[in-house]
Amino acid sequence: MRRNQLLSSVGIVLFLACSLAAQDKGKPGTLASIEFQKVKISNVPQYEAGRKQKAAWHKQQNDPLPLFVWETISGDDTGTFLVGHFDQHWADYDKPVVTDEADLAEFQKVIGSYVESVTTRYYDFMPKVSNESGDPGPAKFSEIFIYQVRYGKDSDFRSGIERVHEAAIKTKWPVNYGFYQLVNGGTAGTFVLSIPHKNWADFEDKPDTKPFRDMLKEAFGQAEADSIVDRFDRSVERETSDIIQFRPDLSYLPAK
Repeated sequence: MRRNQLLSSVGIVLFLACSLAAQDKGKPGTLASIEFQKVKISNVPQYEAGRKQKAAWHKQQNDPLPLFVWETISGDDTGTFLVGHFDQHWADYDKPVVTDEADLAEFQKVIGSYVESVTTRYYDFMPKVSNESGDPGPAKFSEIFIYQVRYGKDSDFRSGIERVHEAAIKTKWPVNYGFYQLVNGGTAGTFVLSIPHKNWADFEDKPDTKPFRDMLKEAFGQAEADSIVDRFDRSVERETSDIIQFRPDLSYLPAK
């Protein structure tokens, strides 16, 4: 999606609307922890071999938690690998099945020497303003839009995406998307929009899908559609985009 589509999709990949401590521990959490692992291009074959060894090691440990791996294939971070856990509560990090010490030791053994840098960030998934596909597992590609919201404008941005989601539901807009907010590990006021794509052809604009502005107009009328777009224009300071490709061959996906 482009800027004229969710700001072309809301144009936009993860503070909290409420305390994560108040989450129901009986349900999956909304926290995602992602390591951004920068690898020299000359070390990619060794890194990928090490990741496969690491996945096999998790299987040996009977680790119940999936470990997803993506490769960034466009943008300033091209070549960076994203390694992440999802659906967590903060308290889950106090009692991992695989200890942090054992995990780090295995990482250093099979991967560490091929990695230039690691940056860890924590994101909160925003289910109330997301429209997931319901497909099991990640799509082949994800289009990631990162919004840096101006200081003091978080509430404007949030209210904007709430109205966009309301319009999408009202008009049965057939676009899947997921919103996240960065909660630790980077610049405050960072929001992420992830749009799944099953293949490259799926990036094409679809003639049977209303453009973003037309969808808003159908839902609320021209004046309100213009107001929502203006709210984004006034609240967003910077926008960047990437494409990431899911790497199931490097991920650890425990059998269900």
